[in-house]
Amino acid sequence: MTISLLQMQIQRLLHCNAAVYIHHSLANAFDTLREAGLEEDVMVEHPIDETLSLREFEEELEEKFHFTLELCNQDSKPFMNKSLRLFQITPCSGNGADRALDISIEQLSRQSKAS
Repeated sequence: MTISLLQMQIQRLLHCNAAVYIHHSLANAFDTLREAGLEEDVMVEHPIDETLSLREFEEELEEKFHFTLELCNQDSKPFMNKSLRLFQITPCSGNGADRALDISIEQLSRQSKAS
């Protein structure tokens, strides 16, 4: 698997942009996960716990796989609110593409009233 495919898989699962860093530089310099020093099989099967905050998820991957993943909004700028839970990220494709991905308290309260 290539680094680009890993990024696309994470982006599809989490509905946001992702930048992967290895050895403090963008991982796109490496062609494959193995070349970058990542265990392909373990990474592909790694479960995503949606109750984690963005910061906890990034720290978990860094600790377990020794690379840095930075989750970004649709402008590829890192999320400012790292305390957001993974399940709170809204999709950046389809009809909601023009919405900001850092969810406001207003939106969350509207969502909870609707359910």
